[in-house]
Amino acid sequence: MALLHIYDASDSRIRQTADARGAVHRLPITDAGDLVPALDAMKDSGEYFDRILFETHGSPGRIYFGNAYIDATWVRGLIPRGYTSLTTTNARVYFNGCNVAEGDDGWSFLEAAVGVFLTPGGGEVFGQTSVGFGNPFNGHVVHLWGATRRLYVDPTGRIVERFEQ
Repeated sequence: MALLHIYDASDSRIRQTADARGAVHRLPITDAGDLVPALDAMKDSGEYFDRILFETHGSPGRIYFGNAYIDATWVRGLIPRGYTSLTTTNARVYFNGCNVAEGDDGWSFLEAAVGVFLTPGGGEVFGQTSVGFGNPFNGHVVHLWGATRRLYVDPTGRIVERFEQ
């Protein structure tokens, strides 16, 4: 299936890892204000994905595009926009930013993403509680410590399991 890679194009290191990923559908965003028009265009195109990767800088419960952050409240505001049409049933949404899933704010952020991308349809949303290191050769960020937090979602959009490893 297809991967939608949404990344902070204002950061040269993130651009470098995005370029190393190869054949994926890329959505470079340089400012948080550009995210909604870009997602609207994707929705209007009729494309859909089984995986969405957000690759940005992060802090507990936040992702960043440029100097602007997006938090759970902002993400919940996207629910009426119908972005569930961007994902297949049992899709995976990954927030690959440092510490995005850390603390109560991290759980809240992941829960907000469930409402935007996985209700209905279900799947999994996850993020990290630690700092990551980008590998410029393969485009992957590695988190050497901390935990991965996951929310498993049934087809109705109900969170059925919280998992931290």
